Amino acid sequence: MSKSEMKRAIAAAGGTLHREADGGDRVFCLPADFPGFAGHFPGYPVLPAVLQVLAAQVLVEELRGRPLRLAKLERAKFLRPVRPGELLQVACRPRKGNWEARLTVAGEPAATFAMTLVEEDEG
Repeated sequence: MSKSEMKRAIAAAGGTLHREADGGDRVFCLPADFPGFAGHFPGYPVLPAVLQVLAAQVLVEELRGRPLRLAKLERAKFLRPVRPGELLQVACRPRKGNWEARLTVAGEPAATFAMTLVEEDEG
């Protein structure tokens, strides 16, 4: 599955986008048959860290209304596994040229990181 197809699959699993003056959030519920769980790990599926970052990127792209490219990831901490069917809340806020992302499941921190996103055509 291509990155753009994975982004579409993540976006399709999301609920209502909540916009705020300085960012926003959205809840995603990825079902057991979501392609990102395939092979990670058999018998105990968890959402790979790269797809958690991609979910945050999808949110920012929706907030900005255009496709972006991940240029840098910093201070990434993945704190708990995200399992199929769990409600994953993704919140992103701009801060000092980056986007600060906080992912939670049932109010419990799942991941935090800062990402630099740039226009698709920037080098």
